[in-house]
Amino acid sequence: MRSYRLVIFALVALLATNSFALDRMWNMRYTYGPDSRPAPKFAAGFGMRSNFGDDLLFPINLMGQLAKDWDLGAKVDIYSYNQLDNIEASVDFGGRFRFSGSNYLELDGYFGLNRNTGSAIVVTYGKEDYIAKNFSNAYEARAGFLEGVTDKDGFVKLAFGTTPTLHFGRAVLCMIEINTSGSVGHIKDDFMVDIIPKLEVGFGSTRIRVEMDIGILQEDNNDQKSIALYVMNAF
Repeated sequence: MRSYRLVIFALVALLATNSFALDRMWNMRYTYGPDSRPAPKFAAGFGMRSNFGDDLLFPINLMGQLAKDWDLGAKVDIYSYNQLDNIEASVDFGGRFRFSGSNYLELDGYFGLNRNTGSAIVVTYGKEDYIAKNFSNAYEARAGFLEGVTDKDGFVKLAFGTTPTLHFGRAVLCMIEINTSGSVGHIKDDFMVDIIPKLEVGFGSTRIRVEMDIGILQEDNNDQKSIALYVMNAF
């Protein structure tokens, strides 16, 4: 069984081509996008992301349960621009406290490992509601602070998202994430709306997710498209 998981990991690594989050703040978390599920006792994941050009992102994460209602995790993002001509890296350390069922508060500290990459703190409130047995809707409200997310003359960046999800048993999830973000004082310049269809399939303790990010509304700052693939495994 263990060798079977390793084969899946290797195949996904070879076949994946992937994507960037259009607003980097939405990627400042120790998970691979919004996720209301409790963390396994210990899990690891990796992915590759692409903008259909020469830019790539390789995220690697670890996470697990500190206690019944506490999750902890870390993620390293390695950005490659212009076919490895420019490498940029960052690390995110995060924790989450769960209360009142599916409600949670999350705190992420984002640190740029290159001189030209700033640091940031992001606070998240999220929840998930089951509207029917096989249909749920997750919500997130986020606030980001410091230069790594607001730029030098910004104060705070706000982001809001929702993810309607169809559940086909525990093995298959079909999701459509819709998120918005913008900086206080610079809404006109950096306001973004993204629609991200996702498909996640489970094979035992391994989950594989494919998603496409479609930026809409603004041609100047949000006309990109990207595709991503992630592999997550619980141990």
